[in-house]
Amino acid sequence: MLRQRHEVTLAAPITDVFSALLRMLARSRWDREKWLTEPNALPRVGQIYVQRRGSVIRRGRVVECLRPVLMTLYESLFDAPCRVRLRLRWRLEPLQDGSCVLLDVGYELNGPAYLNRRHWRREIHSHCGKLMKALEATLTEDTARAYGDESGQKIGNKTIARTNTTAVNGNPSFK
Repeated sequence: MLRQRHEVTLAAPITDVFSALLRMLARSRWDREKWLTEPNALPRVGQIYVQRRGSVIRRGRVVECLRPVLMTLYESLFDAPCRVRLRLRWRLEPLQDGSCVLLDVGYELNGPAYLNRRHWRREIHSHCGKLMKALEATLTEDTARAYGDESGQKIGNKTIARTNTTAVNGNPSFK
């Protein structure tokens, strides 16, 4: 089994990071409304999901889910004639000023995929990097939403007031 390890340090408590991880995985792996009926619900161990993007079919199941420290998924990617089996293990560790997120990835390649192993190594590395960035974005999104709720000020295009004044030459200028 081939392995990769990815790590990111976030300036947020471990419980916030874990809930952001669940929301990020729910958005990219399964339908949140069907799986997580309550706001603090966890996915059930053994639950299976199937997703298709382009020619790649992703089948997976939840193996472990221990709040707020561990989440493990087993997945199979089918892109005929290649098959890649993944084990994604998210582990969260508390730090004094935030949290450390470790993503351990183990993967097996079948015959045709093994012949193209450099491609799959790059794809898996790229995908894990995107997952880490999506986790940071989900956490930042939650922080911005909480700031807007507390201060009474909304952040975003639709709620910021724009002034449209017309200049002497007739062209509008935005301030």
